[in-house]
Amino acid sequence: MKIEVDTVRFGRIEISQENIVLFPKGLIGFEHLKRYVLLDSQKGPSIQWLQAVDDPGIAFLVSDPRTFLPHFEVSPARTDCNQGHTARRALGPPKMLTLLHVDREKHLLHIHVQAPLLLDPVSRMGVQVVTDAETPSVSIPLKAT
Repeated sequence: MKIEVDTVRFGRIEISQENIVLFPKGLIGFEHLKRYVLLDSQKGPSIQWLQAVDDPGIAFLVSDPRTFLPHFEVSPARTDCNQGHTARRALGPPKMLTLLHVDREKHLLHIHVQAPLLLDPVSRMGVQVVTDAETPSVSIPLKAT
């Protein structure tokens, strides 16, 4: 089933309900928002937008951190990504994303490594985990375009 979602950044979009990712605990600072959808970015397949379904003004730039930091790892319990489900299933590895921030003045990309997102592609459930990373973010220079 398709639904229409109003967004500030993308206007009115039509999404399939099967594409909604549920974060039962929300995201840090946005605990009241539970439903999100991943949208492709014009910057290419490695960068996406995580758009809140229930708040048109909330969208986060996200990416698999290994795109920029090949050795980045997080190893939480499998059940962390499947909150609310008591049955353990043999699922593949969760999709890992980190929030990104583009500092246009300093020409830096900040990758927020301290609280990555883990998404179970089968159940469409997600969780934000807090890691013991030494710094909250890693900054890398933006490529000149």
